[in-house]
Amino acid sequence: MAAATIRWPGRLDWITRVETAWSAVAERLYTADAPPTRNDLKVAGWSAITEHARKDNSFRGRTWGYDSTSTPSFERFWALAAGHVPSPEGAVVERRALGQIWAALPEQHRRVLRALADHGHYAEAADALGVTLGSFYSLVSRARKAFFALWHEHEVPSRPWGNDVRGRKLRRKNVTVIAVRQRTRLRARRPADRPNNSRAKRDIGISDADLLLRHRDGESYESIAASLSIGPTAVRRRVLGLMALAQTS
Repeated sequence: MAAATIRWPGRLDWITRVETAWSAVAERLYTADAPPTRNDLKVAGWSAITEHARKDNSFRGRTWGYDSTSTPSFERFWALAAGHVPSPEGAVVERRALGQIWAALPEQHRRVLRALADHGHYAEAADALGVTLGSFYSLVSRARKAFFALWHEHEVPSRPWGNDVRGRKLRRKNVTVIAVRQRTRLRARRPADRPNNSRAKRDIGISDADLLLRHRDGESYESIAASLSIGPTAVRRRVLGLMALAQTS
């Protein structure tokens, strides 16, 4: 009964709870001066299971509760104490392989990679070799591919580094931030006496009345635009806008 009705069993399985409760009930029966009641035996079983669960959680580094989890300090301890210790064999093998591959690379590839390693900047390395920046990018790409082909000999070479930004300015990829900043700059340039929802009319070098008069006389958009040194699309939009405004007024 105690094993089945315990409220906080922790992570104890059914058999452990039954054995713990049975041991506590038997001890209570043997040590009691008077015959215990059914409720006394149930409480003894509950107390024994609770204490056993508390000690089990403490041993395993878990917090106490229904959904107990491991404490951060316990996880850090066992991550260091029982974690995998890397063998020095891998570093030794890679060091020897690097020397062998470096000797097998052509002199041009070694010169390019050495310049990039010495300067740490694409532009400075290109200047040191006396080549343009675009040519240096191509030389570095070829050298890396040759290096990976030797490193993964008889295997499929891995892709070269895709995020090498040494000497470059990082570009902001947040389009929303860029759009908000551009909108803020445009609002700052807008005159204070112009409403927010209005746009300043472009000066095309002719008044609206003269433009409509020339259009009604049969002159084409192209000829009007050529005389004003603007595009015919701008003339067409202005004429259509004026005609629509005249119809509504």
